[in-house]
Amino acid sequence: MMLEEAQARLKKEKITTQDQIWAINSLYILLDLHKDDFCKIIDAVGLETLIKKQKHYDRLDQAEKELAAKERYLQAKARLEELEAEKASLEQIVSGYKQPA
Repeated sequence: MMLEEAQARLKKEKITTQDQIWAINSLYILLDLHKDDFCKIIDAVGLETLIKKQKHYDRLDQAEKELAAKERYLQAKARLEELEAEKASLEQIVSGYKQPA
């Protein structure tokens, strides 16, 4: 979310610097809410309260990215095993076929 967008949507709180936007960016990404809904949270909880938890949200965002990467790895590994099994089966069919003389 851009600074101008946040300023236009907030009713009580005001974000005045890019540093403040970046401080809550991880939370914004994690919650994956519409901008209006996220700004309602900022208004309800308070900007400073959320900024104080920046490191926590950054760690959660990093953990989410690592988990997603691990899940992609495991899916790819399982798919490769499936393909290897299918290849072995196809090679067995091909090698077992005897062409008529």
